[in-house]
Amino acid sequence: MAETRRTYCGLCHPRCGLLFHIEDGRAVKVEGDPKHPISRGRICARGTLMIDHLYHPDRLNYPLKRTGERGEGKWERISWDQALDVVAQSLETLRKKYGPETLAFTHGTYRTYHWDGRRFFNLFGSPNMCGANNICMCPSQAVEYTTYGGFAWGDLKKTRCVVLWGSAPSKSNVILLFPAIQERKKAGMKMIVVDPRRTAEAEMADIWLQIRPGTDLALMLGWIRIIIKEGLFDRDFVEKWTVGFDQLRNAASEYTPEKVAAITWLEPNKVIESARFYAENKPAVISWGFGIDKQGLNASQSARARSILRAITGNLDVEGGELLGWSDPVGAIIDFVVMELNEALSKEQRSKQLGAAEYPFFGFPGWEMNLQANKRLPSHYMHPPKANMTSVAHGRAVMEAILTGKPYPVTAMISLASNPLLSLPNTRQTFEALKSLRLYVVSDYYLTPSAALADYVFPAASTVERDELWLSADFCIACPKGVEPLYERRDDYQFWRSLGLRLGQEEYWPWPTVKEAFDHRLAPVGLTFEGLLERNGLFGKRGFRRYEEFGFGTPSGKVEIYSSIFEKLGLRPLPAYQEPLETPENALVKRDYPLVLITGSRFMPMYHSEQRQIRFARKIVADPLVNLHPDVAKNLGLKEGEWVYVVSPRGRIRLKLHLSEAIHPQMADVQHGWWFPERKTSPSEPFGVFESNANILCPDEREFCSPEIGGWPHTALMCRIEKA
Repeated sequence: MAETRRTYCGLCHPRCGLLFHIEDGRAVKVEGDPKHPISRGRICARGTLMIDHLYHPDRLNYPLKRTGERGEGKWERISWDQALDVVAQSLETLRKKYGPETLAFTHGTYRTYHWDGRRFFNLFGSPNMCGANNICMCPSQAVEYTTYGGFAWGDLKKTRCVVLWGSAPSKSNVILLFPAIQERKKAGMKMIVVDPRRTAEAEMADIWLQIRPGTDLALMLGWIRIIIKEGLFDRDFVEKWTVGFDQLRNAASEYTPEKVAAITWLEPNKVIESARFYAENKPAVISWGFGIDKQGLNASQSARARSILRAITGNLDVEGGELLGWSDPVGAIIDFVVMELNEALSKEQRSKQLGAAEYPFFGFPGWEMNLQANKRLPSHYMHPPKANMTSVAHGRAVMEAILTGKPYPVTAMISLASNPLLSLPNTRQTFEALKSLRLYVVSDYYLTPSAALADYVFPAASTVERDELWLSADFCIACPKGVEPLYERRDDYQFWRSLGLRLGQEEYWPWPTVKEAFDHRLAPVGLTFEGLLERNGLFGKRGFRRYEEFGFGTPSGKVEIYSSIFEKLGLRPLPAYQEPLETPENALVKRDYPLVLITGSRFMPMYHSEQRQIRFARKIVADPLVNLHPDVAKNLGLKEGEWVYVVSPRGRIRLKLHLSEAIHPQMADVQHGWWFPERKTSPSEPFGVFESNANILCPDEREFCSPEIGGWPHTALMCRIEKA
C-alpha cells in the first residue's frame, strides 16, 4: 500500500515541510511539501538525509544500561520502565543526600521541546541547566530584553538595507533566509556584509568589511560615533524614547575612523562609508549572527551596541526595520515561559544556580530583572524572556563542581539532544567531569562520544517521529509526525513526564501526550493541534510602532542605551571595546601563533556535531577541514588535501587542509563538531573525540569570557599550522 504523508524536517532550526512517500509502512522517498506555508516545497541537503537518518542502522532503538567501563561500549538492553525506575530511584537518593541542586543538565539546540525539561527541573528543584546558551543567540536575546524589552526580528520583505553581521545564511539558513536575501537584493535592497571570510553573501554585497575576528564592537562604536557626529540619527525617536544618549556620545567619542581601522584591519574610509550607508538607507536591518555571540570577551557588549545602533537610527518596530513583539492573534498562544513553570523553583534554590554569582545577568538575578520590566507590557504583545534561553548555569562552573564538589557536589547529569564533549569548550575537563558522575543519563538519536560515557541511554524519536508546534512571532504551524516512532524511541516530552511521575510531580503533568499539551497552548486562539494542521497554520497581523501605545519593556519604559539593569548588577552600562587576551597585537603571542583562529563556521550538510554517521553527508564532507589562504600554505610548504595540525596554546587537533582565497591571509578557519562514529569507542577517547574537535583549541577561563554572560570564545583566538 502506498501513500503520501505531510511531515517536517528538524535537522536544523527551521521546520521545513516534507512529504514522506510511504510504501508498506516504510518511508521510501522524501521531497519538499509545496503546500507548506513557509518553505513552499524547498528543502536543503539536510532534508534529503531524513530517510537515511530515520532508518540508520546506528540509531538508538532501545534503552541501554552500561555494563562495562565508561566509554568501553558494553551495554545491556533493558525496558523503558526498568530504566526509568532505576534513574528515578537514583535521583531521589542523591536528592535526599545532597539536595536537588546535585542534578545538572546539558541541552542542545532546538531538537527538543525545551520547556518540558525546564518544567521537570523546576519541579525537581535544581537550577543547574546549562549548554551552549552562552554563545548562541541566547546572549543576544537577554541583552535585547535589557535594552528595549524584547528580541528584534528583521523585516526583510520591506527593508531597504540589510547588514549581515557575523551571519552566513547561505550555510546556516539556506531555505528561508538566504533565498529571501537573494530575492530582495535583485529588487534593489542594499547590503553590507561584516565577515572575515569572503562568503557568498560577501560576493553579493555593496560593501564587504573583512573584519578581524573579535573586533566587531570597535567597528560598531565607530559607526555610532559617525552617526552621532554627522547627525544621521533619528533625533525625534532619540529624544522621546531613549535614555543615556549623551553618555553614549561621550563613550563613543574616542572611536575615530583611524582608531577603529587600526583595531579591525579595515580602512578608515571603509568605516566611514559603511556607517553612512547603513544610516542613510532606511528602513534598515542588522541581522543576528552567531559570529558575534561566539567571540568571547566582547560578545555581550557587541550585542548591546548592535541594539543601540538599531534604536538610534529609528529602525525599531517600523515596517522594513527591526520588528518587536508578537503579532495578533499569535501572541495569545500560551508561551514557553508559562509552560516552563519557573515559579515552582524557590528563591532559595535559585540562589544556588552555578555560575550566577559570577555572571548574574545570565542567571536568575538578570532574568528576574528582565521579567519584572517585561510585566509593563501585555503578554500577547511581548512574551516574557524564556528562562530556558536566558537564565542558565555556566558550563564551566558545573564541570568544576562535578570535579571538586565545590560549592557543593554535583553528582548527576542528564543530557538530551546534547553532546557536551563537542559543544562545550575545555573538552578534556568536560570529559573528566562526565566520567566522574555517579549518574549520567543521555537521550539521543545515536551513541555519541558523550553518550558513550553514560550509565543509561534512552532512544530519542527524531523530528519526523513526533509532533511539534513551530511558533514564531508572526505564525504558528502544526508540524505532524510522518511515521509512528520506530522500535522503542520516544519523544522528550514522554521522557520528562515519565520521569516526573516517578518523582512526585503527577499534578503538574496533566497532559498524557505532547499533542494534548499543544491543545492546551492553542486554547486561547480557539484551536487544537489537529485544527491548526487542517488550516495550514495561523498567521498574525503585524502592528508597527506599538511602543507609542505600550512603551518598551525596560525599567524606564524606554530604550535603555545606558542600561540600568547592567548598572545594578555591577556591569558596564555602556559598551566599551576590550582587546582580546589572545591577540595578534601581542608580539609574543603572534611569534608562536601567527594566525587568527576562527571555529564554529556553519557548513552543509552537517549541523554542529550531527550527520557524521550518514554516508551521503560524509560523501560531501568526508573529513574535517581547516581552510587556509593559498599564499600562507605555500609559505609553510603545505598542499591541498594534506593532513595538518592546528595548534593553539591549549593543544592541537588534526585536520585536512583546504586552500581558499576566501580566507584572510592572517586567519585560519576550522570546522567544528567533528568526531568519528565509524571508529570503535574507548574509555580514553570515545569515537576519536579529541583528534579533530575544534573545542580542544577553545578556552573557558574567566579572562577569556564575556563578564556579563560568561560567553567563551570560539573565534578571536590564535593558532599555527604544522604538517601532520
